Amino acid sequence: MTRPRSGNRRDHDAEAVLAAFARTPGDVAAARRVAKQFADLDAGERSALLWSEDAGARLIAVLLLVQAMRERPDADLTDEYLSAAKAERFDAVELVDLAAEELVGAPLVGGSTGPLFALVKSDVPMVRRIAVVATLAFAKRGDAQVPLSIAGRLVRERGEIVQSALGWVLRETGKRASEPSLVAFLEQNGRFLSPAARETATEHLAPADRDRLRT
Repeated sequence: MTRPRSGNRRDHDAEAVLAAFARTPGDVAAARRVAKQFADLDAGERSALLWSEDAGARLIAVLLLVQAMRERPDADLTDEYLSAAKAERFDAVELVDLAAEELVGAPLVGGSTGPLFALVKSDVPMVRRIAVVATLAFAKRGDAQVPLSIAGRLVRERGEIVQSALGWVLRETGKRASEPSLVAFLEQNGRFLSPAARETATEHLAPADRDRLRT
């Protein structure tokens, strides 16, 4: 993974990133700091991190992708992220929750949402979680339709990877986009949510609605 470099050139490759991360507590906050430190890491070294067997390497790579997207939006960054997810390289929900909104959802706002509905059909649970979390980009702009449409296609799924994301995103949709739309959704579909997801989804509702929709 080490690239040839002159003796006076500062280490700035995937191995240097991992060495820097090894000197930290290893949490998300530390990964963010390391990602900022290596913001100009080239795409090849970032890819080495993303496809690494090291969990910390993958976390930093995802944060680097988000940083790059913020600096200069590029569809290739979305493709790079989704390629790793579809190849089942993501084994921690943080790799979805920290990035799907900006890397997958935001680029679709104002355009076709077809790619989100395609992700719903994936055989990979983390990819389906990406489809859910990505819709936060719509909810935060006052659009409840897209999040609720995606949720409606996945609400019957039993796996916690998707169910926990549904609870969170539904709650935010009601809070940021349309509480009446959330209530209507839960009246029709709430029974399919896991108890934990239903509890999360109703957190910000009025007590009467919350109690009614949790039973």
